[in-house]
Amino acid sequence: GDSTGTGGTANPGSELGTGTMEGSGRSSERYETGLVSRDGRPYVLITNGWGPGFDSHTVSWEGTSFTVESMSGSAGSMGQPASYPTVFCGRYSVREVPDCGLPAPSASITSLRTGWRWAKNGNEGQYNAAYDIWMGNGTQLQGYLMVWLRDPTRFQPAGQPNAAHQGVTVANVPGTWNIWNGTVNGLPITNWVRAEGNDSYEIEFDVMDFVRDAQTRGLSVPGNQVNAVAVGFEIWEGPITNLKSVDFYVDVN
Repeated sequence: GDSTGTGGTANPGSELGTGTMEGSGRSSERYETGLVSRDGRPYVLITNGWGPGFDSHTVSWEGTSFTVESMSGSAGSMGQPASYPTVFCGRYSVREVPDCGLPAPSASITSLRTGWRWAKNGNEGQYNAAYDIWMGNGTQLQGYLMVWLRDPTRFQPAGQPNAAHQGVTVANVPGTWNIWNGTVNGLPITNWVRAEGNDSYEIEFDVMDFVRDAQTRGLSVPGNQVNAVAVGFEIWEGPITNLKSVDFYVDVN
């Protein structure tokens, strides 16, 4: 396995660190998009400086690997991140990725494998490292599932901590999680959050295990399709230097 300082050795049978990356670029635009691929499967990258407190950034990428070379900004008055540089498969905020396998009806998905490896490269500040999974009907967004691999000290997930679901495990998924749930823009959100200071730099799982976990706990999972799976860094405050998404994949079966 690859143990180059990005969180340890890859799991046996891991797909991380093996992908052939295509499509590269570098941009300081607030909303640049790039069409990229990994092992021939297409994804879209967005620099995504969407928050009201966004100031500037430079993002470079090759395939599903991207680096926030620099970023400055601050949180919005409602606690919004300044930016969420993202790579995704499916129908997400800006455009649909053609032929990546999503959206797909939940009932037709045998497994929805995904993996992500990232490296903080000395960045200790106010950002997370998070999956953003959009649920809906294939066209319309109806709810969010987020998986936070890093929880910064001063900013928290949307909603409130769910007292009944703290320090929980998810079937077939490594680690323990604190669940927060509530609403974002009127839509339900469930967040599985690593404890502060207990960052996870690499994970592989079946998205449907999180869907089933929420359903088992009686938490709202609207929609009958998985619209999109995205990863990235919600950044509340700069400066950020060379924060890196090393590898990311989605494999819909």
